[in-house]
Amino acid sequence: MWRLFPLIFIALQGLVYYTFIKFLKTTKIYKPSLRWWALVPFILFNGAFIFISLIWGRTFSPPDWFKVIGVYPFYIWMAATFFISIWLLIGKAIKLPFEIPLWLAKIFKPLREKINNLKEQKAVKQVDKSRRKFVRYATVGISTYAFGGAVYGMVKSDDYKIEHIDIKINNLPTELKGVTLTLISDIHAGMYMEEDEMRHYADVVNELNSDIVCIPGDFVNFQVDAIHPFNRAFRELKAKHGIYGALGNHDFFQDGEYVAKAINNESPVQILRNQHRKLTINGKDLFVLGVDDTISSGTKQNAIVLDYIDRMHAYLLKNEPTYEISPKLLLCHKPYAFDEIAARNIFDLTLSGHTHGGQVGGEIFGFGIYPVNLVYQYSMGHYIEDGKQLYVNVGVGMVGAPIRLVRPEITLLTLNDA
Repeated sequence: MWRLFPLIFIALQGLVYYTFIKFLKTTKIYKPSLRWWALVPFILFNGAFIFISLIWGRTFSPPDWFKVIGVYPFYIWMAATFFISIWLLIGKAIKLPFEIPLWLAKIFKPLREKINNLKEQKAVKQVDKSRRKFVRYATVGISTYAFGGAVYGMVKSDDYKIEHIDIKINNLPTELKGVTLTLISDIHAGMYMEEDEMRHYADVVNELNSDIVCIPGDFVNFQVDAIHPFNRAFRELKAKHGIYGALGNHDFFQDGEYVAKAINNESPVQILRNQHRKLTINGKDLFVLGVDDTISSGTKQNAIVLDYIDRMHAYLLKNEPTYEISPKLLLCHKPYAFDEIAARNIFDLTLSGHTHGGQVGGEIFGFGIYPVNLVYQYSMGHYIEDGKQLYVNVGVGMVGAPIRLVRPEITLLTLNDA
């Protein structure tokens, strides 16, 4: 299925090109030869897109010099023109209900003549001229914003933030009040997350000096060997009561078993593959459970993951005397199953990632505009359902284009009684 995306992108590029030529024809600088010159960047960048997507695909790992002169400009172009094409499609969708009746009416000669006569009236011509002028300036503005935003999102892709969140848990033992957890997710070690940058993130996490560190998946992007730079970068990671992780869908794209073993053998991170750790803090138990994700990237909850959770829960009820009465945390890469998890009334806090907050979005004129909210019910931040809580970390890494307008996030969570 992923091989269809290049074709969709190219079709959208065709819409942008057609609209641009249509715009040029309304200007004084238009010449027929400009149609061919305007086609050059479309051919250049789409040719690169086809080559990367269909030939190299997920194994694409260019040298640094090629990233600067080829990959980054390519992604800026693709991201900006994609945004522009969506703007154009929205405009056409708005116009369609008005254009269809006019088109049908023009089938009949008397109506067609009346419509043509109406268009010739001075007032109508003035309104049409004003409308075209507005659309032209709006399109130029959107195009400028799209290219500027793509460049900004690439330059500022590592401009992380630290969120401080208070997690109130019913009947939390006094001994566990104030316990801190640092949550960092979706590192995506690989072409756009290299060792030096990961080492910086590891230093930031260490400076927070939290009791527990949690990493709910997507340690690597596509290449399994990228786990070794991750392990080198995070080998000095420290937390008083341990560092725990669970595998995400990207970790399974090549070899999840390899990723898990490498992390466990080469770093202080303990990968919980449908496993648990019982932490005794100030004499009270706190359970941390980690569940495997699957290779699926869909937006629906996964019955396999829920089955993993149910099996762990049944095992712990039978074998851990303090499990039922102790606070419980779950590391689950995707947040899609939270409704089902909350309904099970097991975990006090579920920690997830995966969504990246959509990577693109932000505050515009005081309004939060995040397209990811159209896709995910639980897309970023803190959610509470029937007393059970979920925190979705937007991650620090990137997939697809190396562009982030949604800032990378490290979260410091503090446990308190409700």
